[in-house]
Parts: sequence; C-alpha cells; structure tokens
Amino acid sequence: MSKENYYPPSSQQPNVSYQPAALQNPIIIQQPGPVVMTTAVTSQVIGAPMRGWSSGLCDCCSDMKSCMCAFCFGSFYYASISTRMGENCCVGCSGYSYGCVPGGHLAMRAKFRASHGIQGSICDDHYVMNCLCLPCAMCQLSREMDKLGYSPNC
Repeated sequence: MSKENYYPPSSQQPNVSYQPAALQNPIIIQQPGPVVMTTAVTSQVIGAPMRGWSSGLCDCCSDMKSCMCAFCFGSFYYASISTRMGENCCVGCSGYSYGCVPGGHLAMRAKFRASHGIQGSICDDHYVMNCLCLPCAMCQLSREMDKLGYSPNC
C-alpha cells in the first residue's frame, strides 16, 4: 500500500446527522358521533291567542283618505306603508303594472299578520291581495297599523 492514499484513523468521530422520523397521524379508534343542530323559529309568542283583523277588507268607507290614496296613487301609497313597517320603500312599490319587488305586498301582509298574531295563512294573503282587491287589502293593513299605533302616513 502506498502512503499517499493512506489516511490514519483520527481520534474524532465523524459528524453524523440524523433526519427525524416523519410523524404519523394519530390512530382514531372510535368514529366521532353525529352532530345534531336544532333551530327553533317562532314568529309570535307561543300560547298567545290569534285574532282577526280589526276591520273588514271592504271597510274602505271608514277611511276615505286611505281609500283614495290606494286607488289613485297606489304605488306611492304602498311604498309609504312599507316604510311605516320599517321596510325599504321598494318592497311596497310593486304596483299593478310595474314593480321593484315582485310579491312585496304579499310579504308585507304576511310579515305583519305573523308579527301581530292575526289569523290567516300565506294562501289567504295571496287570495286577498291578488284575486280580490289589492287596494282594499292595503287599506286594511293601513287601518290595522293605525290601530296599533304605527306612525301615520301621507
């Protein structure tokens, strides 16, 4: 052996680096249980008796101002009722031939009826507003709002 390729052993240990072992995901022994979510939606106090409207659909003669406004200036009158309810005026201005919000009248009446415990259903509201007389229904809603102390319109 030649001495030029010979390296005497050194007293130092060579630097050896180790890579840490990859961490394994924990083993799940039991599957997680089902997630149960419950939501309760109420629109009025439970147990409160339902009542009827305080005036009839055709009691427009008892409030001629509302009657004239509804028949002559329908969209503007409906917009004023929606603002009295705290809604955007566009909800109420879905008048006969044009509309900002289709079904806005129906939504207004259903919301008002549900929040004040007035008997009826969405089908009743649809029939009254679309098949009978929309201006009469809006006048009835306005009279009910007057009775309950909502701010006046017009």
